[in-house]
Amino acid sequence: MSASLTVVVPTHDTRELTMRCLGSVVGEEAVCAIVLVDDGSADGTADAVARRWPRVRVLRQAPARGFTAAANLGLAAAETELVWLLNSDTEVAPGASLRLVAAFAGWPRLGVAGATLEFPDGRPQWSGGREPTLRWLLALASGAVPIAARLPGYRRARPLHPDMATPVEWVTGAALALRRETWRAVGPLDERFQLYAQDLDWCVRARDAGWEVAIVPDVQVMHVGGATVGRMRGAVGAAHPQRLWEDLVRWVAKRHGAAAARRAVGALRLGGALRLGARAVAGQMLPPHARRLWEEESAGYRRARAALATFSAIATS
Repeated sequence: MSASLTVVVPTHDTRELTMRCLGSVVGEEAVCAIVLVDDGSADGTADAVARRWPRVRVLRQAPARGFTAAANLGLAAAETELVWLLNSDTEVAPGASLRLVAAFAGWPRLGVAGATLEFPDGRPQWSGGREPTLRWLLALASGAVPIAARLPGYRRARPLHPDMATPVEWVTGAALALRRETWRAVGPLDERFQLYAQDLDWCVRARDAGWEVAIVPDVQVMHVGGATVGRMRGAVGAAHPQRLWEDLVRWVAKRHGAAAARRAVGALRLGGALRLGARAVAGQMLPPHARRLWEEESAGYRRARAALATFSAIATS
């Protein structure tokens, strides 16, 4: 199968991870072009890539405008019919690009494809699924999902990775492949989303335009997760609750209207209150040396919950 795929990698101050990501795709048989979009990095990423791989096209965005704008810049620069958007903290399994191209070739209405993601230790990672519901938003904010995932039999009933190419409503932008024809029909990612939900929004728009979205199980990608977000003020581990919850409210407002967005705010605030209550109880049982980090994380959830009080500004910005 001839090379027919462009890889697009946005990056911001993740030089070492970016080098590993690019190293995993430069020899892939189906990859004919690689576009790196350096989003105002201060760690020398662009220069390091240019020295090591001269054939990688490096686009520099300064000052930094964020992941969504960087992704749009790279996607617009791609010239092949298939484009693969990868986070800079991913690494592609050998042969994955060929299997990805084959999936598109065998499925004419497949407009967007997601990979099966894994953590560095091999654990399966969420790769795609259904649009968020109020119940899901409540569970997300409360922290119920990871608790449920530890229950016996939960993952057998709700596996993270399908056994065959499976239609879903959206896939994560950490490793999102698309047809240029779909891109032309749908338009660019919505840059109003700060850090999250631009992939959700784009997949939903693609489905509205008549394209199918699916996870391709034999396209494996390792994803560290949170390489950039985890360093931001207000982050909790590899995630940023405030930015996540705000972007989800923006998406609900865009998709379902203001009344639905108000209900989403209520679900997220209730879930946040439940999480904070549980953390307050659990924190009392921690040894003193662990309480400082615990409290810092709780403060991140408190800020996220408080920010939702300004719903109108969030939903319409």
